[in-house]
Amino acid sequence: MPAENEAPATATQQSNKPPLTGNISVWLGIITSIITVALTIYTAYNKAKIDGLEDKLKERSTTIEESREKVERYKWVFSLYQDLTDTDKRKSKFAGSLITLALTDAESTKLFAGLQTSTDKVLQNLGKNGLTTIGNGTIVALVSKIDTLSVPDRTSAVGELEKNYASSPVAITLVLNLYNPDNIKTMSSNGVINGLYYLNRTTAKVWSRQQIDQGREVAARIAALNPGTKTKNELANFVKFLNKASGGI
Repeated sequence: MPAENEAPATATQQSNKPPLTGNISVWLGIITSIITVALTIYTAYNKAKIDGLEDKLKERSTTIEESREKVERYKWVFSLYQDLTDTDKRKSKFAGSLITLALTDAESTKLFAGLQTSTDKVLQNLGKNGLTTIGNGTIVALVSKIDTLSVPDRTSAVGELEKNYASSPVAITLVLNLYNPDNIKTMSSNGVINGLYYLNRTTAKVWSRQQIDQGREVAARIAALNPGTKTKNELANFVKFLNKASGGI
């Protein structure tokens, strides 16, 4: 017998099969969400990179502008050289004060401290006068008392320098300058040892190469004076200190 025709599917059976269009809509929704999330992440990533580049460009632009500004200030300071060396002390002092306004304290200190170590007398005086105009009058006054006749003043000055200015490049330079070739001839033995006492108790890491070299010249000058036992001991400690400050070089 021929096979009988299958009975048609009931309404319940037909409803259990999801329509094809429904499956497509679901998958399209999922894919769209994934793409949206991916694009959001990609956009955020690119924005972060762009923002980072903009920040770097701004920093670089700021650095360039600061460098230009520094160059202009330095050029202007150099233009005051004639006024600084003018025989009219009022004009010279005024020019020095203008320089301290144009430069930072650190820049002024480096400039005048460097001038003070020059072998040229005019430049030495410029450096000395300049250092007194950059807010370091107290240091200058203390250093000047290292070799004073008054014992209490000497003791007090050295004590304050050790306590408050052990890390001051200005104070270190000023004390080193006490031992310049001309001044050291007139220094008292107390002044010589007091200066060494302070220098040996300064912070080694703040010493510059120029100060270390100057310190070694100072040590040689003091040794040539054939000092007493206490000064020799302090001098030996100073030589060791300079080696430490220079990293053993």
